Amino acid sequence: MSLEVKACAALTEPERAEILALQNEVYSGENLKNTVWLQTESHFDRTVPCFYLGRENDALTAFLSLFLPTQEEAEVTAFTKQSARNCGQFTVLLHAAAKEMQVHGVPDFLFDLESQSETGKAYLKKHFPNAVHSHTEYRMTREPAVFPLPENITVKCVTGETLADYLSVSLRKYKNFEAAKEMLLAENRTAYVLYVNGEPIGVFDLAGEKTDETLSLCGVAVKASERGRGYGKLLVRAALTEAKNAGKGIELDVDSENPPALNLYRSFGFAPTFEVEYWRVSVHDCL
Repeated sequence: MSLEVKACAALTEPERAEILALQNEVYSGENLKNTVWLQTESHFDRTVPCFYLGRENDALTAFLSLFLPTQEEAEVTAFTKQSARNCGQFTVLLHAAAKEMQVHGVPDFLFDLESQSETGKAYLKKHFPNAVHSHTEYRMTREPAVFPLPENITVKCVTGETLADYLSVSLRKYKNFEAAKEMLLAENRTAYVLYVNGEPIGVFDLAGEKTDETLSLCGVAVKASERGRGYGKLLVRAALTEAKNAGKGIELDVDSENPPALNLYRSFGFAPTFEVEYWRVSVHDCL
């Protein structure tokens, strides 16, 4: 096997097209649904190589992506062309990623695994029999709808003027103010602040490309001093309304370790479409 590996922190448009074409080929063959996320706005350091492309005879045959919202762990999504499997290509990409994570102080990988991915389960069992199950995430969807809000509630898009209000509520950790600004004002994301009587109480984001049919609801948070007062429901109502006004569907990922959020979304009619298990493996074990 002669595999040419490219590690990078950003992709060209032709590379994106190649990756999505390979993903469609692999996923259609195995009925997989957890599509790769190719954006880096929410990474703790956008200069860290997070995309690993494996080419054989100039053709893309394997791809590995790392989601790096914090320095604590890297979420791994990867796929290999059917005809190129059992040749060690994924292992080569994983080794390259492990070396980079070691340099940047990321201690663990979280392998995402769908239940129907027989090749993924077999690889994990063979190479990392001591992998520890971390948690399960549910992808949930529902049709958007307009939900009127009380008169004392207003929702505003984040701009340069409202960014400070958003950051006063958000639970995310940002490298600095400029990094937060770059992420929250990106073209593929709209961030919102919910005000109660003029005070910022909650925030949420709707992420997605202009060509996407569905928006991803994320970053939902209520100000710590105001929790338990029903503002989470108002945030979901506002998100559903914004998606409806945009003419888009809406989806979200919710952690199995967060029952209150899971119950909240279920109460609004969100239903799971698939689930992904996350398995923890030390970066050192992948070197």
